[in-house]
Amino acid sequence: MHSFLESFKFCVDVEYRIVHVRGSTISSCASHVQPAAGDAMSRFDEIVDELYGLTPDLFVKRRNELAKEVKGEGESALAKDISHLRRPTQAAWAINQWVRANPDDSDQVTALAADLSAAQRRSAAATMRELSRRRQDLINSSTDGVVRTASSLGVRLSDSAVREVATTLRAAIADADTLDALRRGRLVTSAEYSGFGPAGVFVVPDPPAEPARHVEPDATDRTDEDTEVRRELESRIAQAEEDERAARDGLGVASSAVDEASAEVDELVARARELREQLSRCEDSLRFARQRLSTAEQSRSESKVALRDAVAEANKLRAALAEL
Repeated sequence: MHSFLESFKFCVDVEYRIVHVRGSTISSCASHVQPAAGDAMSRFDEIVDELYGLTPDLFVKRRNELAKEVKGEGESALAKDISHLRRPTQAAWAINQWVRANPDDSDQVTALAADLSAAQRRSAAATMRELSRRRQDLINSSTDGVVRTASSLGVRLSDSAVREVATTLRAAIADADTLDALRRGRLVTSAEYSGFGPAGVFVVPDPPAEPARHVEPDATDRTDEDTEVRRELESRIAQAEEDERAARDGLGVASSAVDEASAEVDELVARARELREQLSRCEDSLRFARQRLSTAEQSRSESKVALRDAVAEANKLRAALAEL
């Protein structure tokens, strides 16, 4: 019987994404509060924009003032919505100000998120690798921009806040809800993203045919089947070879970095050895100088005693002379 490859299906797990938000879910953005409809809606947006443009230390006081003011005008529902607005963390506030001051920069985050989503749907590995590199570059440059924006407003972000800015930008690129809150400049807390669910390939064989119903496959069917499988395998081999080339390139870059770091370490070790030798010589010189100092101090003490005795003797002789 002519042998042939059994047909199979390749199943690839898609990447799953989870977004964690410190203290609450991502719905904690300011837009989560549901204001009254109509004119109250536009006023609510104006108030939200005002509040989230303030520094966090001024937020609560101004929020309470506005809620009281609105309630005094008979808008109890709107006042309640305003009172439910949460003060943003330092990192969230800084990102909000950056988005407001640099809309073109924040648009780059939106564009990259769309590109990554499209590449994931197409399972375009090469494109995903390139976009991943762009993502890290964009996160770094955007984080620097957020820090500069905060500094221009008189606020120096703490190291932990800077880290939260970077993780929130990463989450925004991966999650639509976080991205929406970021684009509107209404983030309340920082967000974190973690991807899981590694892609895997496995074979799903056809169910075994019943012996009584077994039909010898037609030669043409086998040929078409073999061709389809061969094309699939060739495509996967090409992808694997591309991955191998990328890995080799990465290994070359990493090896160069190791060589440079090793050379720097060797240089610093030699420098440290030289400095230790200089320190040893300085300590020897210091020890000898202290010995000379001790000898000189002893000689000075003896000279003081001799001087005192000489003065006493001179005074004694002067007294004797005076009595004559």
